[in-house]
Amino acid sequence: MKFKTGIAHFFVSIISLILINTCSETQNYMPIKVEGAYATKPLIGNNSVAAYMVLKNQTNQTLTIDKISCDNFFAAFHESKIDSNSKMVMKKLDKVVIKSHSEVNFQPSGKHIMIMSEDFPNNLEVINCRLSVSKEKKYPLVFIIK
Repeated sequence: MKFKTGIAHFFVSIISLILINTCSETQNYMPIKVEGAYATKPLIGNNSVAAYMVLKNQTNQTLTIDKISCDNFFAAFHESKIDSNSKMVMKKLDKVVIKSHSEVNFQPSGKHIMIMSEDFPNNLEVINCRLSVSKEKKYPLVFIIK
């Protein structure tokens, strides 16, 4: 009898550990993988910098990024294109859509993020931001200043 309760206790412990581990992995799961996130070094007297990265959708669903917010700065998605007069024009994007298991490349002369401030500190090394997905979840994003 004692042997049976010992085995039962052992299996309950193992199952509990598996459930706890599974739940913690789900909470830490990031549906978006960020690669190579960096922002340009602010020029003296300039109140904006451009930020670039690659965003990869790791889910089976299309993801919509509604907003980007940054600590102590204003940020917005933009896209640069060349118009019919061969002039580069920049347009603000309300959202960024990433299809299932695909990626969006934020690069110079294409999609990028403009980060603005009245005064950028001279010793700025990183900019901490959050991506808002479907107006529900927020995911951290750090731009390294280069």
